[in-house]
Amino acid sequence: MAATRSLSSETKLTTDEISQQIVTDINKGVLGPGEWLKQIDLERRYACTRVKVRDALTNLHSKRLVEHIPNRGYRVPMLDSDRIRQVGEVRALLETHAAIDVINCATDADISELRTLAEAFRDAAYHGSSFAQIEANYAFHSKLYGLCQNEILREMMLDLRQRGPAAPVGQWQTMAQLQRATQDHFDLVDAIEKRDLNLLQSRIANHIRGKSAPPEE
Repeated sequence: MAATRSLSSETKLTTDEISQQIVTDINKGVLGPGEWLKQIDLERRYACTRVKVRDALTNLHSKRLVEHIPNRGYRVPMLDSDRIRQVGEVRALLETHAAIDVINCATDADISELRTLAEAFRDAAYHGSSFAQIEANYAFHSKLYGLCQNEILREMMLDLRQRGPAAPVGQWQTMAQLQRATQDHFDLVDAIEKRDLNLLQSRIANHIRGKSAPPEE
């Protein structure tokens, strides 16, 4: 018979820590695509309360990192290569258009903040958890596209970045991919600082497609 957990052991993890554990297990393949995230199983896995599991799942669903199926529960998003490609195509159209506002509206203070956020992502890439990487990536892109003056376009871009199987979970499978994403962020900031719209648009498109940034002319 399994030992009964004490109340203190059930409540030592915070909601954010449980969210982080779930994301880490998804990235590692412990929780596979399409797998149902049963609250009773997660409660046992992470030795925490049902309330904290529910809050963690709500948190992850708000970021589109897990799916919620009405009357059934939460599950790991299914991997759909066609959908990922289609979302990427739409993102490239929207984000390269938003680059016009980014170039025109970014102040020196904005550029400095973007560089700081790029450094935060680099730190998370080398020293942080999967969840920390996702949070740092989202913070960078939220600031970047917060410079877009079209509110509807801004909302659509941020929503698509987190949509279903195109969400960040699992997109950085290797350190090389993390290093490339890290460099991409600095390259985007450099293009903004140069006020070079064509370069920024090219780098945004390549960042979305996972390609290396083109060299400067």
